[in-house]
This record gives sequence, structure tokens and C-alpha cells, in this order.
Amino acid sequence: MKFLDLDKIPYEPVSHDPSLKKKVLARGVLPNVGQISHIVIRKGSSVSEHVHNEYYEVFYCIRGHANFRVKGEDITLKSGHLLIVEPDEIHSIPVVTEDTELLYLHVSAGKK
Repeated sequence: MKFLDLDKIPYEPVSHDPSLKKKVLARGVLPNVGQISHIVIRKGSSVSEHVHNEYYEVFYCIRGHANFRVKGEDITLKSGHLLIVEPDEIHSIPVVTEDTELLYLHVSAGKK
């Protein structure tokens, strides 16, 4: 069993946008899941265009909404929506129109 308390986890920067912060709930506790994080992106923020080659990114929107761009396609992620960004897909969040809370999973693609 693993038990984690969000209130006791410090914020840390997001690697590709250090001004953004996340709380990593767990690292390496499940096979193929690199991390499970809680992310709050504030209104007016953005996430720069980037790509990951070795893992999937799974975003579950808890509250708010954010406009993602994946492979040039605009996607509005709202409360209750799940988005899976596959390896090698260029993606960004060009605009956050309200504070948005996300559960984030970083899942290995099994590439060597």
C-alpha cells in the first residue's frame, strides 16, 4: 500500500517551463508510470510547445479548463475530460482562461 498526502508534498518546477509548478505525488511506484502529479495552472499562464519521445502524458481535468494544442489541433480540456498525449506528439497549452487543476501521469512508452 502507498498513501500520499498532497498537503505534505512541496511544489517543484515543470522541466520545460520552470515558472510552472507541480506537486509530484509519486515517482516510480507503479510499473511504467514515471510519476503521478497534481498541477494547478493559473489563469493567463501558458505551456510552451514541446515533445516527449519516451512517454505518454495523461491529463485528467479536475476543475477549470485549458486550451491544449496537440499536433496542430486545438482541444479544450474541461472538468471531467481526459487527454492522452502520445510520444512524439508536439503539444502546448497556448492559453489558460481560468485556474485549472489537473491530475497528470507520465507513462513509459517502452521505447529503448
